[in-house]
Amino acid sequence: MKHQTGIIQILIAVIGLSCGCTGEKLLDEPVPEGPVEVHFFSSAIPTRTEGVVAGTDKLTADAKVRIYAYRKKAGETKATATNVYTVATAADGGTQSLSPTASASGSGSEMILPSGTFNFYAVSTNSAETAVPDFPTDKASDGVPTDEYTTVDAKNGIDYLYAAVPEQKIAFGTKKAEIPLTFRHAGTQVQLTIIFGDGAHAGSNDAAQNFNLARVTIRPTTEENAKMHLYNGEIRFGNLLAGSPGSADTAYFKQMSVVTSGTVANGSTTPANQVATCHLLPLAKATSQKMGIKIEIGNLVVGGSEAQPLTHTYTGELDASAGWLAGTSNQYTLTLSGTEIKFSTVTVVPWNTGTGGEVGNITDTTPTGDSTTP
Repeated sequence: MKHQTGIIQILIAVIGLSCGCTGEKLLDEPVPEGPVEVHFFSSAIPTRTEGVVAGTDKLTADAKVRIYAYRKKAGETKATATNVYTVATAADGGTQSLSPTASASGSGSEMILPSGTFNFYAVSTNSAETAVPDFPTDKASDGVPTDEYTTVDAKNGIDYLYAAVPEQKIAFGTKKAEIPLTFRHAGTQVQLTIIFGDGAHAGSNDAAQNFNLARVTIRPTTEENAKMHLYNGEIRFGNLLAGSPGSADTAYFKQMSVVTSGTVANGSTTPANQVATCHLLPLAKATSQKMGIKIEIGNLVVGGSEAQPLTHTYTGELDASAGWLAGTSNQYTLTLSGTEIKFSTVTVVPWNTGTGGEVGNITDTTPTGDSTTP
């Protein structure tokens, strides 16, 4: 299983950069003298290979990327061009191509630019389903997007990716342009690894092999006044780079995606580990700050004393006193073993990695009303 980590490096490259003047034509083909057609390709570069990682070394297949081109020129008050691209599945060598996304009326069109100096900005949600933010493009100063107005509302549950290349020259007579982009995560990530033990297991080896995924929800960061800025990719809450906790009511908790990690041994009743992941808006640090989490696990036998497997609901608190900052992965572990319920301290890795923390005040509530608190 592969989890998300690190800075995602994307090279948008158009092969075959060739420049020429009016009187310097190539022997086998003419050098264009008009606008330049820009083709996009991406090449992913792994940043972490060990253990359970927080990021990926490539964009998700079929993810959408919106690219904005601003011509740096006195008096320019809006974007020169913008286009949406679809990421293809990784090919040999890890290369991914970006193809213009087709509209309802037909195929997509490549970006066409005149000669000049451009700033390029790229934004993605790293998802095939989640729409890419559509920033206003009519507010710029001399070809630079206005920071105050070129924003969109930012939401929890989205893996915002951002890249920018300033001062990129598109030369007169150029056939194709080569533009390198390095994406980074604008939000934060929280991961919880659930580890089962001898005293918290499935009813049989077959049940362990087919164990249901847990349902995990987490208290999110507030979305109030949260804006993403095209100029630098920052998510800000007014003038702050991180927000406060959202509602403590579990009805407003954000659901985490859950996958299995590892395998079940032959004859064992211990299910494979499960890893829950959620992308959130950055959370500011605060002394003794705790963020609630709720885990529901069905068909679980705890302590070996139950005649039938039950659904167990665990509620606890994640230590978030150091905050969950932009570009970090904050990793926790919940270990289940009989009546012992233990949350680890947090491990922060740049998502590159973030912090991890202690999960405390854990309670297991079964349908019969039994509970255990460490």
